[in-house]
Amino acid sequence: MIADLPEPQHEHLASAPLELAVWQLQFSEPAAVQDPAVGTQVAEALASDGHGAFQLTRLSSQMIFAFASGQAPQPPESVEPDGWQLRRGQLVVNLNRQSLSVETTAYQGWDRFSAVFGALCRALEVSAVDLPGEQRLGLRYVDRISLPGVRKPADWEGLLAPWLVASMTHEHLGDAVLAAAGQVELAVEEGSQATLRYRAFPDFERRGRQTVMLDFDTFRQGYRTFSTQTILDTSNQFHDVAHRLFEASITSELRAVFGREKEASA
Repeated sequence: MIADLPEPQHEHLASAPLELAVWQLQFSEPAAVQDPAVGTQVAEALASDGHGAFQLTRLSSQMIFAFASGQAPQPPESVEPDGWQLRRGQLVVNLNRQSLSVETTAYQGWDRFSAVFGALCRALEVSAVDLPGEQRLGLRYVDRISLPGVRKPADWEGLLAPWLVASMTHEHLGDAVLAAAGQVELAVEEGSQATLRYRAFPDFERRGRQTVMLDFDTFRQGYRTFSTQTILDTSNQFHDVAHRLFEASITSELRAVFGREKEASA
């Protein structure tokens, strides 16, 4: 069981490989969040953390019309408002009729990240919006790992956990492996589950540098009433699960590399 994995270590990693963090809640039915007052109220609530204002942009969904052969498509006469996007630097919050999401490519720790979607949920709960229930709640982390000394897949031995590098370090097949990928579905307590996707490959957008992607998606599905406190408690559990899985996927040697400043590990 995932709960049997060691408690995760919480000290800051100077060279953490986290590339993307995403929190998302899908509604059980469309939510009426198009009113400008909703966007303004949410923007003010998010900015109250003292880290700066958010740029507020209206999201729209356009209807698509069929047209006859040889006839040029005509733009729709009207655009249906769908919700709002709020942006502050690399932090993006989406609020639309189908879902809520918070994502960033500049993760500054769980406390800062979770405070954003906590403020988002609380602002909606006290607004005039008749909130539908929750259908899916998820938390996703994507790590991109590249090290100068890794020149072929087999070099990940001793850095990634043995269960991830089994094919790459196989006695007879290891030298023939050009890339490897896989997906593991795991049960989590209280009806939740986690998906771990991993991929080792030469990244030709980075001059063929050997790269590993670790993608952790922890989620629950099924109707629940919208409750900010329950959402926050569950999201905290998902964070703990993802953290445990991350540490179960790497070795202490690789963790030590992440603990050094980038200049020292380059």
